[in-house]
Amino acid sequence: MTLISRIKHGIGIFCHYYVKPDPAKFGYFGKNAAIGIPADLKNPRNIYLHEFARIGRRSTIMTMGNSRFVMKRGCLTAEGLVVVTSNHRQHIGQFLSGRNEDNEYKDIIVEEDVWIGINVTLLAGAHIGRGAIIGASSVVTKEIPPYAVAVGNPARVVKFKWSIEDIIKHESQLYDESERIPREILERYFQEWKSKTIRKQ
Repeated sequence: MTLISRIKHGIGIFCHYYVKPDPAKFGYFGKNAAIGIPADLKNPRNIYLHEFARIGRRSTIMTMGNSRFVMKRGCLTAEGLVVVTSNHRQHIGQFLSGRNEDNEYKDIIVEEDVWIGINVTLLAGAHIGRGAIIGASSVVTKEIPPYAVAVGNPARVVKFKWSIEDIIKHESQLYDESERIPREILERYFQEWKSKTIRKQ
């Protein structure tokens, strides 16, 4: 590699990680959305950041194929978020080839008002409900209910951040009535969590 090639390569790496991302290159980039730098973004056209969605520094977002990463309004993450929307599918009697035909792609959705702690990983198919909290260093592989607090690898619900009454009060101040989560849905989530907790004891 010539000196000029090395310089160009170095500039390319610097720009990829340290130049503020261009909102026009994203699938959607809402008002006051932000990504801290350095950041490693693969296929920003498949990244959808809604209003006031803010991602901390040193994050890696890999949106592969046509799969999307969607973070809705009012979400916040600490540093070190990792998002991977693909996984390798294995077949009986075959080695992994590393080619695209092995890949399985699934969207990752983060609903509104979510707080994600430091060094959290979101894997293909993860869906985080409105108002949830994801604890530091957790790995989310599936659905997390609204307003749940989830921790660990794989992330599991350890509690809900508020009572049902407090959630209803919170939503009444932020959302139109048609957008609010009905009480019976919240009660179902709480009951499912309690049932799982009892079974594990």
